[in-house]
Amino acid sequence: MKMLDTIVALDARWVLAALLLAIDIWSIGLIIRARADRRETLLWIGVVLLVPVFGCIFWYALGPKPVQRSG
Repeated sequence: MKMLDTIVALDARWVLAALLLAIDIWSIGLIIRARADRRETLLWIGVVLLVPVFGCIFWYALGPKPVQRSG
């Protein structure tokens, strides 16, 4: 039974890691679309990569917003 618990816990960690990776990729895509200057863009990408969960939250609250497409 202990082996099964270990496998389930490991699977849950991989799912959370994959979810975090997806959120980071999505956030970086939005940061690039925001069309801020290069330095600010690189700073925000660094924050998201170094502090993934809080970096995404901070960027969403404080960062430049993506440019809306007209069409």
